[in-house]
This record gives sequence, structure tokens and C-alpha cells, in this order.
Amino acid sequence: MLVRSFANGFQVQDWTEELNVIPNQWGTIGEFGIFQSEPVQASSVVFEEIVKDGSVIVDRVRGERGNVGKDYTRKLHTFAIPHFPHDDAIYPKDLTAVRAYGSADEAERLADVRTRKMERIAQNHRWTLEFARAQAITAGTVYAPSGTVSQDWNSEFGWTRASVGFALTTGSTEVLDKIEQVIASIQDNVGNGQSITGIVAFCSPTFFSALISHPNVKAAYQYYTSTQEPLRQRLSAGGGNSSAVIRREFFYGGVQWCEMRDKYGSTQLIPTDEAYAVAQGTDAFKTCFAPAERFGIVGTLGEEMYYFENEAPNGTKIEIETESNFCNAILRPQAVVKLSKI
Repeated sequence: MLVRSFANGFQVQDWTEELNVIPNQWGTIGEFGIFQSEPVQASSVVFEEIVKDGSVIVDRVRGERGNVGKDYTRKLHTFAIPHFPHDDAIYPKDLTAVRAYGSADEAERLADVRTRKMERIAQNHRWTLEFARAQAITAGTVYAPSGTVSQDWNSEFGWTRASVGFALTTGSTEVLDKIEQVIASIQDNVGNGQSITGIVAFCSPTFFSALISHPNVKAAYQYYTSTQEPLRQRLSAGGGNSSAVIRREFFYGGVQWCEMRDKYGSTQLIPTDEAYAVAQGTDAFKTCFAPAERFGIVGTLGEEMYYFENEAPNGTKIEIETESNFCNAILRPQAVVKLSKI
């Protein structure tokens, strides 16, 4: 359509469809369902760790007593839930003589401004949650960059994170042996009461590329046709929250290898040359959501995000207050193994 030129009021120009520049909607960890959501009623959580240990009974002379039992051991753990507020506002100047987004001649409307701000705020909360989950897996700590909460899950449970160097730059490395070390570490340490349904390895692009190009991995697919063709076609799986995101993924050695290109700004969620193997189907990973600081919400279970609006009494603005209150807990840090390319 023809509209008046924005540069010269005496001219007209063609108005074409708008170009929406939308960043990739990363969300690989959330998509895999590693973390179970658990709403709580307070800003801190206390849970009891019960160790159901036992022993092998030795024999005694008939009639002799001496094998004495004992009760399970237990320990209390507590952690605080960080608070993530994010506020905005709508002002009369956002509407007065303002052309609507994507329109040639329509005026901006309050409903459209509100929807646009809500969409952006919700996106930021989702990104924060995914970023925090990645930090829990890679660093074993709670995301609270301002220092309001400090929590290291490995230290909390007295565990030193297992690490396996894959030596992928060495052509003679037996990659399957390295994978078996990863599986054995999780099986031996995560706890006998756990039902592990699988293991997924979240890989940086450099680790994933080195893995699929390693001579021993390539040799495994060289002489037969399979549903996965790392030598003939691009390994891919429709992933993320956007059809534009196509991640590389394949199964090898009993592990699901997933390339994670996810990043926010310049920060890669999985550090270069690293990967993290994570047990699936366990209760090891929890995301606890706490309620907002509002009288009407006291005693209720926490939600993933809260949105509140308040119009100023003098009519000068509409205040938007949002918050999310969550903590990503790793209750069994043995369920994560760090892998390195070197």
C-alpha cells in the first residue's frame, strides 16, 4: 500500500509487511523435562535426607546373640528461594500520537502496549529460568548473581563431582570405554532407590563436533545403514520452542547426545569443549516455586510467574510489577557427570 513518506511529507512510498527480528527461543533443558516443578508455600524449603543403609549379617554359634541392628540415619537440609522481580510501566506518552507497531496509519492502543510488554516480560522470566537450570547442571549452584542466596549442591551433600576426560583429540581413544565410565559413575552413586530411564548428555557445539568426527565413532556407522546417519547426513532433531531451532542429536553407547547451542547474549549455557551427562527419570532435579509477597497470596502454592498492575491515583501511569521466585535444586548431585573434550 502507498503511505506518506516518513522522510518527506510531500511524497508517498510503499508500505510492506513488517520484519520481526525474534531471537532464538532456547529451551533445551526445559524441553527434556529434567527438572520437576514443585510449588511451595514459603520462601525457604526444608527437607529430610534419610539414608536407608544396611549391612550383611554374619553367622554366630547357635544360641549366641550379637548382631545388633540400628535405625536409618537422617539429616535436615534447608535452602532459600531467590526472588526475581521485573517491573515496567505504561505512560500516556506511549499512546499519544504514536503509530502502532506494524501499522502504517493506526494509532497505538493501550491493549496492544500491555500485550507487548507482557510478552517481553514473560520471555525474560522464561529465559532466566532456563539460564538458572543450566547453571545448576554445569556449576552445581543456585543462580543468584547478586548474592542474595548462596547454595552449592555438591558441598551440601558432600559430593565431589565426577569428571571424565574423553580425549577426543586423540584418534586412538576408545570412546565407548569413556562412555561406560560415565554410565558406571551414575549407576554406582546416584542411589539404589532411583529408577533411571536414560542418560542425556548436553554438549557444547565443539564437544559434539569432536565426538561425531572421532575415528572410532565414525567407524561404528561406516558399514551399515541405520536410522542415524552421522556419516551421510546431518544429525538433527526438531528442538527448542521455535521451529527455527534444529539441534543435532543422536544415540551412541547408551547415551543420548544433544548439542546445545543455547546462549543468552554472549554466554553459552554449556561451556566450550564441555558436556554434562544427566540421569533421566529420577527425582534428583527439582524447581521449587515460592509465592509472591502479597497478602492475597499468603498460604498459597507458588506459581512460575506473577503479574500485577496498579494504576497511579493521579492517572500518570500504569505500574506493572512481575516476579518469579524459584530455586533449582539438585538433590542427588551424583546424577550429573562433567565431560571434557580433552
